[in-house]
Amino acid sequence: MQSWQEVERYPSGMEMSPLPRASTADLIPAPKHSGLTANLLFLVLLLTLGTGIPLGYNIVALNAPQTVIVNWIRSVGCRRIHNFSSVGPENSRNTSRFELWCHMINDSSDDQLMVTLAENPELNTIWALTSALFSLGGIMSVFTTGYLMKVYGLKSSILMHAAILIVGTGISCLSDQAQSYEMLIFGRVIVGVAVGSGNVLVPIYISEISPVALRGALGTLPTTMFILGMIIATTLGLPYVMGNEQQWPLYLALHLVPVLVMCAGLSFCPESPRQLFARNAETDAAQKALIWLRKSNDVQEELLAIQAERDREKVGHQLSLLGLFRDPFLRSALWLCVVPMIAMHTSGFSCLSFYSTFIFSASGLSPLNSIYASLGLWTTFLFMNLTSLVLVDRNGRRVLLLTSHVGVLISLGFLVLTINLTKQGFVGSAYGSVTCIFAFIVFHGLSLMSVPWILGAELFTQEARPAAMMFVSIVCWGTELVAILLFPLVIAQAGEFTFCIFIGFIVLTGSFTFWALPETKGSSMEEIQTLLQVRFDKNK
Repeated sequence: MQSWQEVERYPSGMEMSPLPRASTADLIPAPKHSGLTANLLFLVLLLTLGTGIPLGYNIVALNAPQTVIVNWIRSVGCRRIHNFSSVGPENSRNTSRFELWCHMINDSSDDQLMVTLAENPELNTIWALTSALFSLGGIMSVFTTGYLMKVYGLKSSILMHAAILIVGTGISCLSDQAQSYEMLIFGRVIVGVAVGSGNVLVPIYISEISPVALRGALGTLPTTMFILGMIIATTLGLPYVMGNEQQWPLYLALHLVPVLVMCAGLSFCPESPRQLFARNAETDAAQKALIWLRKSNDVQEELLAIQAERDREKVGHQLSLLGLFRDPFLRSALWLCVVPMIAMHTSGFSCLSFYSTFIFSASGLSPLNSIYASLGLWTTFLFMNLTSLVLVDRNGRRVLLLTSHVGVLISLGFLVLTINLTKQGFVGSAYGSVTCIFAFIVFHGLSLMSVPWILGAELFTQEARPAAMMFVSIVCWGTELVAILLFPLVIAQAGEFTFCIFIGFIVLTGSFTFWALPETKGSSMEEIQTLLQVRFDKNK
């Protein structure tokens, strides 16, 4: 493939006129190129391969082999007690603790796992931290991502966080050799920081390089790769594949394969033209990048649109989170991104991701069949995301979000009913619960997993986009962290009626989407800003 640096700025013998300074009062719509070039597709697939797959992989990586890893944590704790504690009749407390951590367990079922965790609160806490602190790493990432993007741009920031991901994965994988579950937890936090940054940077990158007609479709590809990562992790996590005592450390490292492919491929690809132009007005470099992406020398109009956006910047530099909140117009636009993002996780999806195998087991499936059901679940999710890729620019963001809300609401309602019937002994109702979970995934995958990220990247100008995506990412990781930490506690008390809480959130977020969210399909970023400004002025 031809490197973007080798692209000529314009055809031989042809001079391009200098870019005129656009008035801030002028609106120069971006040219709506509709063609998908090989270079553009290559770059988008490369970015999503190296960030989406690791994110999805690590979300469910501890799901299938959870019994193996919990037993490994027990063995580490047992060894420490044996080596550093005095155990004997004269020390009943240590004896009791030794029995708690070291007694033999012959049953490897999920039911026995739940009993083991319930009997040993310390072990339960360590396991909860191992799962949940990955999301904390995601929250931590947003506080550095904006700064790195401002100083180094999108491409270099993505490569930096790929290096961080490699380090974090190495720490996690060496935890078995070091016999240290602290290393596993710390490594998971670092991995969370790295994939969390990719979750912010890549949607911005794709939004900035995509033609208007393809921005929605290409914007769903990170979610597609995310789901593919979940499928790969669930498959490799099967006990007879890699989810066993010997191979789980290597299993935790395999998500690095697409990361290394991305790092190698990005050397042939340019920085976002908007980033090149906005940071140092690098017109020549931005022009070469556009020619490479569009495979056409006719990019003058698009450069003019980028310059027009830059001229409309309020302060000439990127806004901070505080600056974003201080501006009433930007604050109103932020709600349009945040509420769909809240719906993504308060609908119950996070809980289903981390506890899908447990939920299927509770529905009456065997442990192995529960893993197979989870695999089928993520395959269905992938199919629906691919469907969303086709529909998002045809039917629109708003229509898909409202359809998802209605479908998720109905699915959760019937899930509460079928679980209740199962408890009362109705034959076959457990399979009704499984059907409801699959229906939930169908409607959730239609838009709730992808459209919120598209909105976050397209509703803001260059100066506000990084701060907006940072805050949207905080909301994403924060709601996920709260959901996965509280779900086991709440479901222990409320049972199947826990899903009524999710129903309540879906009603609230769906109502907001119906009344407040405008349709943005087919609109350039400049036209979206005009639409939002008109709506804001009208609602003053």
